[in-house]
Amino acid sequence: MELWHGQTKAIIDPIGAWLTNLSDDNGDVLFPTRLLKTADGSQKKRGGMHVCLPNFGPGGDSGLEQHGFGRTSTWEVEEQSDNSSTLTLKKEDGDYAGTEATVTYTLGDRQLTAVLSITNNGVKPLRFAPGFHPYFTARGGHDGVRINGEKRKLDELGETEFIFGGQQELSILGRHITLTSKDLTAWAIWTDLLGSYVCVEPTKEGYAFLKSTPGNDQVLAPGAAKTYRFTIEWRS
Repeated sequence: MELWHGQTKAIIDPIGAWLTNLSDDNGDVLFPTRLLKTADGSQKKRGGMHVCLPNFGPGGDSGLEQHGFGRTSTWEVEEQSDNSSTLTLKKEDGDYAGTEATVTYTLGDRQLTAVLSITNNGVKPLRFAPGFHPYFTARGGHDGVRINGEKRKLDELGETEFIFGGQQELSILGRHITLTSKDLTAWAIWTDLLGSYVCVEPTKEGYAFLKSTPGNDQVLAPGAAKTYRFTIEWRS
């Protein structure tokens, strides 16, 4: 399904609530989602932006897959307008039975806002340390990008790095991109160079699920809810 606001366009796939494309009249802001071949011949899905739910990164002792079940589940479209869409996922089985998550994507003038809301409708406390995983369109590894004013070569970002704060600045392909989240303030920087992209990803405490003991703000009691907001704004 497509969203429009002026010349700003997004496409959403209900499988994974995956925002597969984000562009304006100057081209792609996010690298368009596609399957890319790795060195061993396997294929990896890369591009766009997806929710990492309930965990960003490895699942640790939880047994959850990398980045959780949110990106591989089919979400239901609850509301749709020209520039906004809300999708819902209700988990009915497994350790996370009772989880209800909604994600709303809203387009503005050269702006995307993503809001993830999680409710624990189950009978036991559940751990959540989510994130968003955007792939920003970039050139090859020798051109690099600027992150908060510092020039970085893409071929030096194969190992995930974390930076912290409520706002990050990205300069790339003639665009200045501002990333804002007061809820997800540990940002992963990474690329695998399978395509022309760099990821600057807002997360709740990075690889939080590798720690055996969750922080108090990661645990959602039965009946409780929490919301996480992320905004991408850009100008040429």
